[in-house]
Amino acid sequence: MNNPYGQQQNSGLPPAPNHANQMNARYGRAQKALAGAGAQMKILRFGLLGGGGVAIVVGIVLLVLGNISAALSLLIAGVVMVAVALFVLPQFSGMLGQATATVNALAQKNQLALTGIPAQGRLMQVQQTGRMVNDNPEIQALVEVHHPTMGVYQAQTNVVVPQIAIPQFQPDAHVQVRINPNVPQDIAVVV
Repeated sequence: MNNPYGQQQNSGLPPAPNHANQMNARYGRAQKALAGAGAQMKILRFGLLGGGGVAIVVGIVLLVLGNISAALSLLIAGVVMVAVALFVLPQFSGMLGQATATVNALAQKNQLALTGIPAQGRLMQVQQTGRMVNDNPEIQALVEVHHPTMGVYQAQTNVVVPQIAIPQFQPDAHVQVRINPNVPQDIAVVV
């Protein structure tokens, strides 16, 4: 079977488990949702800027015509809308960008777990990153990779570990890994 890197997979190791396929679908849905949220955030920003600008202009017109209470209401509403568009929404856009980068990195690692060159590994060090993904902890692992043609070497990677599998992710545990043939240091632990 060919993988996206153009290499043949014929090491005799079993294919990646169904869990990785399920996660691939979830990451795809998350990426779509984040892209949609980003588009909605842009529309909201332009809407607030436009609506706020119109409210300010109408407020000025009403002020000139002598309707002070309506003018002040529209001016305040317009200024608040513009301020939200210029100062508050960019903070949310930054958070949305960070979430998108995180999901993209997780999706890329999951794709490598599905399509990379199979190998064996031994966990040398594990530590929590402090991040949780769907109530599952992410760990940072130093892995000793064993491959028949690439030899034995160490690589570091992050892995989201299902809570039920936490006991299997301790130092000296043996794990299946997948290697990016273009960058052998880029590995994914198969969960």
